[in-house]
Amino acid sequence: MIKNGYCCWKNHQSSCLVLVEQSSKKYFAIKLENHTAREVDKKFKNIVINNNLIGKIKGIITDRGKEFSEWREMEIFAETQVYFCDAGKPRQKPLIENMNGEFRKWFPPGTDFNNVSQKQIDWVVNNVINEKLRPCLNWISDKEMF
Repeated sequence: MIKNGYCCWKNHQSSCLVLVEQSSKKYFAIKLENHTAREVDKKFKNIVINNNLIGKIKGIITDRGKEFSEWREMEIFAETQVYFCDAGKPRQKPLIENMNGEFRKWFPPGTDFNNVSQKQIDWVVNNVINEKLRPCLNWISDKEMF
């Protein structure tokens, strides 16, 4: 199951698409060039292709933001189902909210992602977040589990 979210900072001028794979807790983050559903769909496909996830995603849980309005495209492409949490209920997707808290330690609210490279984001995701030893994974990292 993939939980996805949309992190937006700096007066909605720059943002990232973030995904978490539920069983391994592997975290993915990619910069968005704009806030359109087409851009979110494009970056989602990029993550799925680059990580060989086609046909391996059991479901996607997201919020009801307009940036996810092309959810049918995501379903068809990833061969899965998209589910929506209730409006204003982020607690219905606690995994992504918790993982985003770790991401925000490095990129706090107010971060202008126009001034952050994808390489910097990748370093934090790959060397900090996905290297963290997790009790729920018997003290192995997300990277090892994935």
